[in-house]
Amino acid sequence: MCSAPFGRFILFILLFVFAGFSNMNAQSITPYTLNNGGGLATNMDWSMGETVSIAHFTTANYNLNTGVLQPMTSIVTAINEYGPAVFGNQIIIGPNPTSNVLHIHAKFNELGSLSFQLLDAKSYTVLNNEAGTISNIYEKDIVMQNYPSGVFYMKVYFKPNNGSAKTGIYKIIKL
Repeated sequence: MCSAPFGRFILFILLFVFAGFSNMNAQSITPYTLNNGGGLATNMDWSMGETVSIAHFTTANYNLNTGVLQPMTSIVTAINEYGPAVFGNQIIIGPNPTSNVLHIHAKFNELGSLSFQLLDAKSYTVLNNEAGTISNIYEKDIVMQNYPSGVFYMKVYFKPNNGSAKTGIYKIIKL
């Protein structure tokens, strides 16, 4: 049997352990994006460095999006119309991931009609936008704040007045 002072000592130790460490936490599983820069070629994305920036920066001649690079989506999702491979630098979508606003910047050297759809992970259309006929630069902000967190796909259609239509799909991450 335990003596009363020893029992009190054990009780004191247990009380100290449970009361003293009540604010301990396990690791956080909050999504983070770490990427500083990168680029793409027809069959490859590359990145360098790390940062916590998820933003869209614009000057007169340049656009910069920091965040997630577009993966080769055909490997994971069987999407063959990989947006950056189809449109190159003609369409820039960012910041990606986003928690509030998604900025679309399109620049075409030919007259044509532009439209896009935002699809959720189950391929349900959550937004349709007909930009109409554009001749040079088109910019649009999409408010993503009311959509749930998850993966979305932006399906972009461009039909030049002279030529064949192009379709590109971009993976968007909503935080």
